[in-house]
Amino acid sequence: MDQKITKNFSFYEFAPSGAGKNWLPDSQYQQMMITLLARNLQIIREQMPPYSFITITSAVRDAKDYDRLKKNGYNPSETSDHNFGNAVQLKPGTDKYKKFGPTYNFTVGAADCVPTGITAKELFNIAMQLIKNNKCFFGQVIYEYNPVKKVDWVHFGGYYAYFFSDPIVQFLGKPLFRKSTDNGKTYQGIDNPL
Repeated sequence: MDQKITKNFSFYEFAPSGAGKNWLPDSQYQQMMITLLARNLQIIREQMPPYSFITITSAVRDAKDYDRLKKNGYNPSETSDHNFGNAVQLKPGTDKYKKFGPTYNFTVGAADCVPTGITAKELFNIAMQLIKNNKCFFGQVIYEYNPVKKVDWVHFGGYYAYFFSDPIVQFLGKPLFRKSTDNGKTYQGIDNPL
């Protein structure tokens, strides 16, 4: 049964790869993350032209999803917000291990979105304007492009201040607006529309 969160978003749209339309979050915590993310995505959706919409291509990820993405040539981060609150083991000796220790516990949910009717750059720009005007809240918005497959999308990460204190948010140090044009190998912070 399709369980709506907002007018345009349902829980199953945030499900791990391969889950069916009856999928529901694993915990109340995960449900809260998805609900907050969906409510903010709904604000963006309502500011898009009437002939356009958003398809969520990746949200909740598990280890199989991470491995599948790596195998298909993508560069997912082990500290990605797609982990939706699940603790992730970090590799010793890496910069992330040195900063966070053996386990990363700070994910807040994320959804990769592909628009129809407008470009991914236009979706990014709509989101940037709404966020700058305090109309919706995200921890990160990233324009991403895969030059091999010639596809692009926008990553929307949950709002850290919903879950963590100011010192933790500062410690995480994640820039709000970023872009990657090399399929997630490198990122750069940006302040202006694309």
